[in-house]
Amino acid sequence: MKSLLNQLFVPVLASRRLSSLATRYFGRGIPIFMVHRIKSEGQSMTGISPEYLRNCLRYLTEEGYVFLSLEALLQTLKNQEPPPENAVVFTMDDGYLDQARLASPIFLEFNCPVTFFVITGMLDRILWPWDSQIAWIIENSTKPVIEINLPDEVLHLDIDNTSKKRQARHMIRDYIKEMDADLTHDSVCQLAYAAGTPVPDAAPPAYQALDWDMARDLEKMGIQFAPHSRTHRILSKLGRDAAESEIRGSWDTMTSNLVRPLKVFCYPTGRRLDFGPREIDILKKEGFLGAVSTIPGYVTDSIKPDRELFCLPRIELPESMTYFIQYCSWIEYVKWKCREY
Repeated sequence: MKSLLNQLFVPVLASRRLSSLATRYFGRGIPIFMVHRIKSEGQSMTGISPEYLRNCLRYLTEEGYVFLSLEALLQTLKNQEPPPENAVVFTMDDGYLDQARLASPIFLEFNCPVTFFVITGMLDRILWPWDSQIAWIIENSTKPVIEINLPDEVLHLDIDNTSKKRQARHMIRDYIKEMDADLTHDSVCQLAYAAGTPVPDAAPPAYQALDWDMARDLEKMGIQFAPHSRTHRILSKLGRDAAESEIRGSWDTMTSNLVRPLKVFCYPTGRRLDFGPREIDILKKEGFLGAVSTIPGYVTDSIKPDRELFCLPRIELPESMTYFIQYCSWIEYVKWKCREY
């Protein structure tokens, strides 16, 4: 019933006329949407379809929203100027091949700026991320249950159907996120052993990254690239030297491979506890313009440039058109403001 009511009323409440009135009264925040995986035929991974992304951008175009680049938004905030009304920003995380092949043409088709935050070790072909390895292990295990001995407890992961596999992926990833980052590799190896699915050295087709040649071609077309660390390890779980290496090393790699990378950082996993004052100080010292997190929320013109530019909130692109419309409009912004208070 709730879903049906949403489908009926959200488009009406988000219409131009009502949105204009509501924005005048409540104000409006700017959503920075983050996109991860794009579904392609023959792949079982989770993600959005190219057609759904196209529908989202078509809706924004038809409803008079303004596509704004992350760089332009940061410059506006830094100068403490009012951003354009109805602005929407798009980012993509990690640097997978499906993002470049399937999503890039759609963003270009709609003349929508997008910033790719890439894990430089992926593009260098020296690794594929630990959290992707977890997804691959669970997806390819033939066991109905995986039992894994971790430092503090024994986890029993029921994976005998698609829904349970998804739950298991989230459970083990959340568990490893809380561990010292130096133990990540060993924990993934333990999972692989328990699941009976050895992890290949090279990323399987569904987890392959774009390469630097492709990134350079996309850069020429107007797509921006920015660093998402070297290895995707959680910075707050690393020592200071290692955290600096993740930040500085990823930026150095980008500047040696691209013409004009954007000096904005994307924290690995990006939760509140995944970064802090130490990481922000490192970024400032290295001359970064700002950083994005995965903390849900909206960007407003009341932001404090000296610090809040380094923990910008973002919103995972909803997989439902109704919820996408809701998150673009004043409706979800008002709910978010109420929660903040």
